Amino acid sequence: MKKIGFIDLYSALDTNNHDKGDRLAYCLYIFNEISHGYELLEKVENPETEQIEELKEFYLSLPVKLLNFRILEFPFREKEKLHKVIPFELESLIIGNSNSLIYDFTVLDNIDVNNKIFVAYLEKNKLAHIIKKLSEIGIDPVAITSLELSHIIRHKKDNIAVELIRYESISEEERISSAIEELKSPMLNFRTGEFAYTKALDKYSKKIQLMLVLLISLVFVVNAIIGFRIFITNKEISHIKQQMRTLYSSLFPDDKKITDELYQMKSHMKTIREKADILVGIYALEHLQNLSNKKLKGIAIEELNLEKEIITIKGHADSMSNLDEMKKSISDLYNNVSIADIKRLSENKIMFTIIIKEKTL
Repeated sequence: MKKIGFIDLYSALDTNNHDKGDRLAYCLYIFNEISHGYELLEKVENPETEQIEELKEFYLSLPVKLLNFRILEFPFREKEKLHKVIPFELESLIIGNSNSLIYDFTVLDNIDVNNKIFVAYLEKNKLAHIIKKLSEIGIDPVAITSLELSHIIRHKKDNIAVELIRYESISEEERISSAIEELKSPMLNFRTGEFAYTKALDKYSKKIQLMLVLLISLVFVVNAIIGFRIFITNKEISHIKQQMRTLYSSLFPDDKKITDELYQMKSHMKTIREKADILVGIYALEHLQNLSNKKLKGIAIEELNLEKEIITIKGHADSMSNLDEMKKSISDLYNNVSIADIKRLSENKIMFTIIIKEKTL
C-alpha cells in the first residue's frame, strides 16, 4: 500500500522576514492508502528528514488565518466561465491587483436564479515562499488546501461567513476526518496556474520521450532490416538475371541483341513449340528414304527442312540437266514441286533450292 504525508501547517513565515532562518511550524499526518479509502498510521510533530524521505507523495493544508474569503453570486456555475469572471470581481473588492493573488473556489448552493460561489485566496508571494521552504526539506505537495476551511464548507454551508468570523480551531478528530476527505477529493486546491504540480506531468513526459526514442530506434532498426533485405534481394535478382543471360546466350548464340532475356526466351520457345506442332504427322525418315531410293545422278542434297505442308531441299547439282532430272523424278512422289532458287557456283556446279508445297503420299 502507498503511504501519503499530509502536512498540516500551523503558521507561515512572515514573507518580509523569511531571511532570518525561521522554520515553518507544522505536523505530519501519515496515511496509508487502503482499498476503501485511507487510514491514519501516525501523527508526527516536526518530523525528521528520514521520515520525510520515506514518503513519495504529500498534501499541504494552509491555516485559515493565512487566507482571505469572498462569497460571490453568479447566474451560472460552469467552472470555465467562473475562472474568467472571478478575477474581475476580486479586482473590485480588494486593494491591489488580482494578478498578485492565487485563488480557488467552490459552488455552495443556488439562491433563486443565482449560484453562491465561495472564493478563497492568498498572496502569490506567500504561497511561493511556503512552497520554497518545503522544497528545501524534500516536500513537493501534490495539492494545497485547507483542512479547517474544507471542514467548515462541508459541514456548515449555511453559516460559512459567521463561522469564519468567530472561527475556533477544529478538533483533532475533525482534522483527521477532513484530511481523509481532502485526500479523496480536495474541496479547494491552490496548486493551480503558475503553482501547478508538474512532477507527475514531467514523469509522464520523460516516459513519453523515452517511448519516442525507443520507437524511433525501432523504426530505424526495421528500416535497416528492410533496406538490407532489399539489397540482398536486388543482388540475388541481379545474379539470376546474369545466369539467365548466360543460359540464353548459350541456347541462342546467333541472337546478339539481348534486352529482355525472359521475354526473348519465351518468344523463342513459342516459335519452337509452333515448329514442333508443324512436325506432328511428318516423318523425316520417310522423306529421306524416298529421296535416297531415287538414285539422283549428279545431285548432292545438303539440307532438308520439313515444315507444315512444305519441304525445302537444298543442295548442288553438276548441271541443269541433272537438276531437271531430279525435279521430274521427285514429282512422282510429290505434287507442286518447284525450283525456287538457282545459283551457279562454277561451270560444273549449280546450287539449288527446291520447294515442295504438298505431299501426295
